[in-house]
Amino acid sequence: MQIFQELKIIWAYLRKYKKKVWFLMFLALIASATAAFIPYIYGRLVDLVSIQPSDLRFILALLGIWVLMSLSSSFLTRAVNNRASFLGVDAFNDLICQSANHVIALPFSFHKEKKMGEIFSKITRAGDYLSRIVDEILFWAFPQLFSVIAGILILFFVEWRLAFGATILFLIFFSITIRKTSPIIKNQEKLNKTFEEVYGNLYDSLSNAQVIKSCAAEDFQAQRTSNDYRGKLGPVFKNFLALWHTLALWQRVVFSVGFVFIFGLALLLLNRDIISPGKLVMFLGYLSLMRAPLYGLAWHWQTFRTGMTAIKRVNDLLKIKPEDYKKKGRVLKEVRGKVEFKNVSFGYQKEFLILKNLSFVAEPGQKIAIVGGSGEGKTTLVDLISLYFQPLKGKILIDGIDIQEMNLQFLRKMIAYVPQEITLFNDTVKNNILYGKPEATEKEVIEAAKAANAHEFIESFPKKYETLVGERGIKLSTGQKQRIAIARALIRDPKILILDEATSSLDSESEKLVQEALERLTKGRTTFVVAHRLSTVRNADKILVLEKGKIIEQGTHQELIKKKGAYYKFYSLQFQPSL
Repeated sequence: MQIFQELKIIWAYLRKYKKKVWFLMFLALIASATAAFIPYIYGRLVDLVSIQPSDLRFILALLGIWVLMSLSSSFLTRAVNNRASFLGVDAFNDLICQSANHVIALPFSFHKEKKMGEIFSKITRAGDYLSRIVDEILFWAFPQLFSVIAGILILFFVEWRLAFGATILFLIFFSITIRKTSPIIKNQEKLNKTFEEVYGNLYDSLSNAQVIKSCAAEDFQAQRTSNDYRGKLGPVFKNFLALWHTLALWQRVVFSVGFVFIFGLALLLLNRDIISPGKLVMFLGYLSLMRAPLYGLAWHWQTFRTGMTAIKRVNDLLKIKPEDYKKKGRVLKEVRGKVEFKNVSFGYQKEFLILKNLSFVAEPGQKIAIVGGSGEGKTTLVDLISLYFQPLKGKILIDGIDIQEMNLQFLRKMIAYVPQEITLFNDTVKNNILYGKPEATEKEVIEAAKAANAHEFIESFPKKYETLVGERGIKLSTGQKQRIAIARALIRDPKILILDEATSSLDSESEKLVQEALERLTKGRTTFVVAHRLSTVRNADKILVLEKGKIIEQGTHQELIKKKGAYYKFYSLQFQPSL
């Protein structure tokens, strides 16, 4: 059955806490069973004092048992609720950590295709539902359902006709709940998808607040957000609430009408002396015992079903194969840094190749510049070196070894990347540098910062290396961010370096400082430069000119200028006066 498959998914998150789960379930069932006997006790008490003279000590004993059972049930319930809440928090944390770590471990192609705001929303909603299922349903609904069943069984022992009526009421109520919950669940699935979409858009806009402000597009963005929440999410949410209120109405009608009929039956039985006043009171007590669980049943059933929808979507995410850092692969004892492309082709789809039959060699310590128009595959080429994408054809070798045979973690640790648009964590300067080498000492951090021409401006901050850089490094200038990124690369001491024109958006003073830092960084390392400004590649050992995914020219600056081919045309456009 589907529900058992879904419970199996929940159990996967609770298996590590199985001793706690079974112990809490045991306590919850004891509390429910205890509560189920209380109406029987006060029904017996009514009969003892109304039908015939009874021993006062026996009555007091029953009252004492009633108090003890009430207190026991209350304390047990509180203990279960406390620990169930803690267990729900543990399950929430486990799901969030597992899912987030998995997403980070997924191939780069996944991150390029998906909106992280939507993924984040999907994960957090699943975590919230898992916590609620553990806290509110597993240790509340099941024990409460047990309490209702136990109460009906006791009623059968006391008066089968009343028990039969209560059973019919329970079954009708349950079937109506299941039937009316189905459209709510379908609507909830649509609500989840819509919420993730609009949340993803909102997350995207908040993370690009600077762009919005620079374009004075606040009103435009406000309208888009309004369209998302009021135009898309609002109608779906209102429809969901309308369905929920319809279900609540059906529940009230069924229980109210059913209660009147069964109460009428009880009065008839009392009138004919078939049952005693105590049994009538007992019966009313059991109906009261049933009322809260039955009304809560629809809510918890809807929570469980929609929660499982959210959790299953995260489980589908977890089924996507991550990159395997633990997979055994070759590890070089000494890395020289020779990089060779042999007939490499790549495309996100086999029918549309971005790179076609690329072949070239970068000798250890050489500087290789990659130039070409926008969309020609320059960044994709360097991404292949780190195996962010798998070549569809050909091989990429480092020191004669196919990189696909290497241990992935080892491969990426010997490569450092400094992009044009630096992204820093909203953390301290020190921790941002430490990302390059988490085990580095404070001395190594300072030495890397000095080599990157960053130490001086870092020391000028009130908190120095403990200064928070803000979201995406917003508190720092572009030049400062570049130098932090260079320090992060330097501390790794990589053998292969990839630069995405790190000085293209800097002022003259910052560019000079960054260029000095880059010279230190590239010294003795095989360096790939994705060049946007050709002035920065004149001293490259080899320049690769890309056009339509192919290398149409390669050589030094002087060699390519003499050819008067594609490179010459690019260069002429930028430096016509100098030619």
